[in-house]
Amino acid sequence: MKVKFGKKLLMALVLLLAMSLLAGCTQEKKTPQREAQEQLKIGVLPIEDIMPMVVAEKNGYFAEENLQVELVRFQSAVEQGNAMQSGSLNGMVTDMIVATLMKDAGLDLKMTSITLGATPQEGRFAIVAAPGSDIKTLQDLKGKSLGISNNSIIEYVSDGLLKDAGIDPSEVKKTSVPKIPIRMEMLFSKQIDAITVPDPMVTFAEFKGAKVIAQDTSRNLSQAVILFDQKTLAEKKDAVASFYLAYAKAVEDLNNNPEQYKQLMVENVNIPEPIAKDYSLQHYPQPQVPTEEDVNNILQWMKEKNLLKHDLKYTDLVQKI
Repeated sequence: MKVKFGKKLLMALVLLLAMSLLAGCTQEKKTPQREAQEQLKIGVLPIEDIMPMVVAEKNGYFAEENLQVELVRFQSAVEQGNAMQSGSLNGMVTDMIVATLMKDAGLDLKMTSITLGATPQEGRFAIVAAPGSDIKTLQDLKGKSLGISNNSIIEYVSDGLLKDAGIDPSEVKKTSVPKIPIRMEMLFSKQIDAITVPDPMVTFAEFKGAKVIAQDTSRNLSQAVILFDQKTLAEKKDAVASFYLAYAKAVEDLNNNPEQYKQLMVENVNIPEPIAKDYSLQHYPQPQVPTEEDVNNILQWMKEKNLLKHDLKYTDLVQKI
């Protein structure tokens, strides 16, 4: 009996040891998965377009996708662009003019989604006349000064709105005022007749008595995009796909519960204090690449202004995830 009991005890010990070893092996396989969290650095500006990323970060949607996404905040588009060109960012939020100029300059990148602008109502840009001005329509703007930023999405939108009204942009005295706060100040002090700005500055200008004389809410002219460099798209393809899964969840939250995220918007987007309380969140589109028509319109305008060295095509600039 003792011998039999000893054999049973030995077998039990062997079985227990085997189970322990098996459990240890299982844990070793799981641990690297938790530690191998993919990382992405995205350059952002304090604009409405970044809100889905801000919400995805706040609600833990990136973490749910095993992603560590760092939103690297910039106050200047120039600083953001320099960081992208230096290789310290995987991607950034910008407009299609900037994206195309960077591609033309040799940076290997692709636009992977728009942030606002799936419909003309998303991401409003407008030409606004100074408070008390006798300018009521675009026709009244002929021979008057229009504050813009040269060779930018601002000028592209301005030209598009003027042409849609049958006006040659050369009939307007376009004045380059790159910084929006200075452009706004010049409008209110009546140093300039009209300016082109995006929301929420359009809404603020209206609050201050300026008059909207044209806006791009009937035809898509202004779209911001998310771009990634080609190295990231090649080496972190799954991470980028997961990024957009988290992004899509955040879009649903924003569109279904906009009031819940108003304070978060105020904290992350430059909205003038007088209008912050009443300013509404945008409706955000699900991730989608810009259309070929919209990109080709941008390319045609840039070619007409001799801004490009290379004959870029839609496929050179856009990649669907």
